[in-house]
Amino acid sequence: MCFHTLTERIESADVITVFRHAHPDCDALGSQNAMKTWIQNRYPQKQVYALGYETSSQGEFPASDTVSDEVIRNSLAIVLDTSNKERIDDARWQTAKDIVKVDHHPDFDRYASFQIVKPDYAAVCEILTEYFMEEGPEDVSLLTAEYLYMGLLTDTLCFRTNNTTSHTLQMASWLAGRGIDIPFINRCLFDQSYTEYRFDTFLRENAVIINRRLAYAVVTKEQADAWQIRPADARNHIDTFGHVKEFQVWAIFTERSDEPGVYDGSLRSKEIAVNDIARQYRGGGHRNAAGVKGLSEEEISKLIKELDEALSH
Repeated sequence: MCFHTLTERIESADVITVFRHAHPDCDALGSQNAMKTWIQNRYPQKQVYALGYETSSQGEFPASDTVSDEVIRNSLAIVLDTSNKERIDDARWQTAKDIVKVDHHPDFDRYASFQIVKPDYAAVCEILTEYFMEEGPEDVSLLTAEYLYMGLLTDTLCFRTNNTTSHTLQMASWLAGRGIDIPFINRCLFDQSYTEYRFDTFLRENAVIINRRLAYAVVTKEQADAWQIRPADARNHIDTFGHVKEFQVWAIFTERSDEPGVYDGSLRSKEIAVNDIARQYRGGGHRNAAGVKGLSEEEISKLIKELDEALSH
């Protein structure tokens, strides 16, 4: 029923703007671009725009659209993969005449007039795949299927996370049946340049390891500049620590380019909940994958101490 309501809202809107979170990952970008292309295929008379100022170096996604404030005011805004309104990458979303939220994070911030929130789904791309299957499978183009698969694959860490279910794999199977080139998508997402390979080595060599169970790295602006890597892209290397058997929690913190001494971070774990701790540091996310933002060096130390204590319980 909730899917049908979303379709009704899309059908009643002449202009649709699609938003996602800041520091976007492939689930944010994949779901956003999949929603845009699906609506364009199904309703070619509608104006559809994908908005946001930041991007990601992982995968290949089109540049965001540029629209006036008036366009947004007259639009249905669909916000994807964003649990709280502070993380939406373009504050103009709140001026839209109608707002819909589609998300898979815990539902702590009900900022939309209508929402579809499924915390037991591994990715928003999983939700949208189910939605498109039910509401308009014939309008899922090869490009739309590729966007969805990229988000589904990366948000599950290649189907390794503990929220990967039989339903997740059923959705991936359905997308594979659309004819997507799975080996090519994997290369596009995970193949590294030689510089990225060397940056991973730098992270390993500079990691702080506590009791062989917690590992983290701090990347300063000076270091990021030396490697010619954006802070958000540096945090995408979080999985560098994820394949070590002993590590139960791992993290990367990067200094902001425009704010000296202020850091954003990505947290990961195998079992303990890191999202509850992340919410205490202006962040949030999933049980085993979360982000934090605006931290001082002192707050990083405090956060690491809390993570280590959580491992002791």
